[in-house]
Amino acid sequence: MRRLRIAIVALFILSGISFVGYNVISRLAEDHTPPEISCDSDTVSVSVEDEEIDEALLSGVKASDNEDGDLTDQIRVSSMSNFTEPGKRTITYAVFDKAGQAATLQRTLEYTDYTSPQIQLTAPLRYSLEDMADVNLTENMSVEDCLDGDLTSQIRATFNDSIYIQQAGEYPVTVQVSNSAGDTCSVPLTLTVTDSSDSSERDKYYPLLSQYIVYTNVGEQVDLAGLLTGFERNGAEYLFTDSDAASLPGARENVSISGDVDWATAGTYNVDYQFTSAAGVTATTKLAVVVR
Repeated sequence: MRRLRIAIVALFILSGISFVGYNVISRLAEDHTPPEISCDSDTVSVSVEDEEIDEALLSGVKASDNEDGDLTDQIRVSSMSNFTEPGKRTITYAVFDKAGQAATLQRTLEYTDYTSPQIQLTAPLRYSLEDMADVNLTENMSVEDCLDGDLTSQIRATFNDSIYIQQAGEYPVTVQVSNSAGDTCSVPLTLTVTDSSDSSERDKYYPLLSQYIVYTNVGEQVDLAGLLTGFERNGAEYLFTDSDAASLPGARENVSISGDVDWATAGTYNVDYQFTSAAGVTATTKLAVVVR
């Protein structure tokens, strides 16, 4: 019996030593060296129109591992930051070896033809007081972004102050939209609320414009008079292109254009187009000029 006990204890000790030895050898044999990832340039330039943009982003990036060899075809784009400056963002690459160890690399992504989103407005931001309860302020707005496509449904309009519109007048509104890279287009506008019960309102000829928000670069002026297309009165339009010129209440020259636009300084500026009819009633249409 004593010999049996000794044999059992010896077997137990031998098993323990074997187990420990196996784990030590396994750990020594494990791959503790992560893969290496590199690129031939700190910046990659691509066009927003590039149909093979994924391939372009991986251009010049390579990866290798001491155990697995070439891992270049295993590299993936793990993330892209918001813009760090106009048209530029940080792109992060990642690759894993068979042991689950990772390597990452960052470089600058530069779009060669990026343009910021621009909210377009095709009708004046003007409504009658009686219609305000059901008005969608963004109904005549649209945005086509070069990165994300149509962002029209994401346009938001907010009043600058907590106001409840109870009478005709002018009210400040801000409309804005952002794309997936964090670039935001924000335009302060003026909402004009009219009173249809006012007899003079029915006699107003509002100047019509081809667009009601225009964008330009610093130092580049816009032909403000060239935006005029005609007049609108009580829902009826009278265009300068109409064959019956006699139906027009006035000419382009009869519309006064006022507003201090500093073409040399970025910002949003308001421009007023005013027309006074033969009856002596003045109507004003507002344009927002965004200088970038």
